[in-house]
Amino acid sequence: MIWRCDLVPQYMAYKKEIHEAINRVLGSGRYILASEVAAFEREFASYIGVEYGIGVNSGTDALILALSMCDIREGDEVITTPFTAIPTYAAIRHAGAKPVFVDIEPDTFLLDLAKVKDAITPRTKAVVPVHLFGNAVDIELLRKIVGRDIFIVEDCAQAHGAEVRGGKAGSLGDFGVFSFYPTKNLGGYGDGGIITTNDSEAADILRKKRVYGMISKDEFIFDGVNSRLDELQAAILRVKLRHLDRMNKRRSELADLYRRHLPEECIRPQVVRRGVKSVHHVYCALCIKLRDELLVFLEKNDIQANVYYPKPLYKQDGYRKVYRKEYNLPVVEEVSKRIIALPFYPEMSEEVLLSVTEKITEFYGEK
Repeated sequence: MIWRCDLVPQYMAYKKEIHEAINRVLGSGRYILASEVAAFEREFASYIGVEYGIGVNSGTDALILALSMCDIREGDEVITTPFTAIPTYAAIRHAGAKPVFVDIEPDTFLLDLAKVKDAITPRTKAVVPVHLFGNAVDIELLRKIVGRDIFIVEDCAQAHGAEVRGGKAGSLGDFGVFSFYPTKNLGGYGDGGIITTNDSEAADILRKKRVYGMISKDEFIFDGVNSRLDELQAAILRVKLRHLDRMNKRRSELADLYRRHLPEECIRPQVVRRGVKSVHHVYCALCIKLRDELLVFLEKNDIQANVYYPKPLYKQDGYRKVYRKEYNLPVVEEVSKRIIALPFYPEMSEEVLLSVTEKITEFYGEK
């Protein structure tokens, strides 16, 4: 079976370093918010190019907590894309805001910045651009559109190391939020997340918020939550961070290989704009025709492929039970019908990738 994402080869590649890191933590007797978390926060912030990193329990928690710094009150709105994972919507809701969806670009699959201005109202407090599939939104242009009074919280859950004009995703807005779910470009062996920012006051508040609003073991000064990146995950992530650029480079090589060998008249890859460096979290492309039939054919040939995402968030039952607004966003609806995610991970061999492209070419050759 050729899996869409196989995590075992990466574990085997760094097994010795990972076990040394785990043993170091286990032998320390300190497992929550100790030296490994502090070191990883510094190292990751430095990698992204910001002053502060605040490790938390998950990428979703990172987004919720970052949005909590945006002065959101009942009835306030947050603009985002409908073409993203459910946690983006969930975090906006948990932060107390109403999501407002804007259509996407047909080739990059990213938030269509040309349409953001029309979605801004007096209730707009923030925009959450999603750097999707490793591709990156032009945050500098977005800032020109929304102005200085609206927060920009970058959803970087799929974009560890992505860049726009040399600046890394997560360093360009007011806050960046990352997930360390195991399948991410930088993935742990459990849940984890981090918030990045250059705002020292916000960073100090977020460190307290992630641990009940406490300033000591017996005193808290405001409402907070329990959302802490643990020492084991931090130690593992420190190991993998050292190899992230190499893994991302390999992802780019594999993406180029797909582009060269897939039938371009049938499969169109995600477009990456000039000045953007994608880190190709997943290899998603548009099927010009017969997407669902191709999925069945690949499965019969022991090749796993997925659909990211089968329907826009505003068509989910969870959304419809809360909001009655109907959207007419034709681009995202068309992309949802054609998108496919092919097998893709940095340890994937050229031989395996070419066996996938051969089967896809065979499928379309018979149609």
